Amino acid sequence: MNKRTALFATCFLIARVSFSQISIETDMMLYPENIIRLTYNQNDRIKAAYYELESAKSNFKLFESEYTQFNPLIVAPKFSANSDGDYASDMTAGMKKEFFDGSSIGVALGTFNDWEQNTGHGTINFIETEIGFPLFSSSRTLERIIKRTFEENELYTKNLDYVDAVRENILNALEQYYDLVPRIKIYEMLIEYRKELINLLEDDSITTTNSDREQISGEITNLNSKITGWEITLYSLQLQMQRYMNVEQIQLVQLTKIEIDFNEPGYVGKYYIDEITDSIFNKALNNDTEFKVLGIIKKNAEEKKRLAEKGKWDIYATTGGRYNFYEFTGNMQQGNFLTADAGIKIKINDPKILRHTIAKAQADINAIDYTIADRRKLIKSDILQLKDALTKKKEQMISTTTSLQSWKRIYATKKESYLLKEESVDNYIQAFRSLVSTHETLLQLENNYLDLIRDLDYVCGEYFAVINLTN
Repeated sequence: MNKRTALFATCFLIARVSFSQISIETDMMLYPENIIRLTYNQNDRIKAAYYELESAKSNFKLFESEYTQFNPLIVAPKFSANSDGDYASDMTAGMKKEFFDGSSIGVALGTFNDWEQNTGHGTINFIETEIGFPLFSSSRTLERIIKRTFEENELYTKNLDYVDAVRENILNALEQYYDLVPRIKIYEMLIEYRKELINLLEDDSITTTNSDREQISGEITNLNSKITGWEITLYSLQLQMQRYMNVEQIQLVQLTKIEIDFNEPGYVGKYYIDEITDSIFNKALNNDTEFKVLGIIKKNAEEKKRLAEKGKWDIYATTGGRYNFYEFTGNMQQGNFLTADAGIKIKINDPKILRHTIAKAQADINAIDYTIADRRKLIKSDILQLKDALTKKKEQMISTTTSLQSWKRIYATKKESYLLKEESVDNYIQAFRSLVSTHETLLQLENNYLDLIRDLDYVCGEYFAVINLTN
């Protein structure tokens, strides 16, 4: 295998591993928590949003690194000459570290050589250092923060986009699951009821007229049509779930069924129904990563405002020194020599720039405050509405369950009477239809009930608690 072929094979393998759908074990049961984790780890849109966020982080760090550089080697040779025939060379080699607030520190080793007509050759070897730093309320940090505004805004936007991508795509995956589970029950229920009618027709011990058989066969045909419709629906939901989770194949038998029994002490949805609204609301605020991002944005805007209010002056101090540890001049070696220096630079900043900076920072703070206030209201309103709907849906399910038990008894009686020739086939079929319809209604209410739980989990940020998302 030549190098080109090997490189192509490697790239193909990497692409296959990175971008193809994953396979999961066929005996792996799927339930909300591992659906959340699998979707978070595998969904392509979440991955895309993650890498866009990483790109923004790198761009932000790149900007800051330009002001926080560490140069491990700085070589600065210099040569000079004049019309009298004197010439000199100066060479330094050292390192320098800069900080985001404008501070810097540098140290270097150097040598100076000169050749003059009168004194001859001279050499000085030295070590020097220089430190610079802003004083008091210097505006150096503010100036640099203002310059990175674009990178900062991009970072925060991508962070919020990432949070949205996580939340929306996990919601979509769970939506398919919570729709599939009760609809599989409806599908299986219709098959069982169809079997009930088929057994009735195939039981040789039961005498039925041709007319009766036609009506029963017609009812079977009607059930066949419904079953086919549900097969189409289930397959569509199955494909959507596979796409959102980014897995090759999900078997319907892998979906953990949810049994709702309101007589059980810890029935599904009990927390949202029984817990007080304020407690649910506070938990939602604690889980919501978007609030944390908005909090960071507000904190940085407040820092800009604080620096702008204090940054009327730009005061920068420098200090340093030089130590000649070897000096040879005029054919004589001189003694070691030390020099020190200090300086200060004072600048009054343009007040117009500071006023605009303060105004912008305050506007940003106000915008974030209103965004947070509106989101709090939205979450509170959604919790109230969904909690109320969930409570009422529970009541509907209890009522419909009672009705279903009643229709089961009525159907059993009608069937027995029909077999004894005491009831017409019309009345028997009508009781059968009512039984099937009531059972289907109950499972559809279960679907609605689970959808409300899914939406409450979404509003309350339960996904973030499961995956421990912190950024």
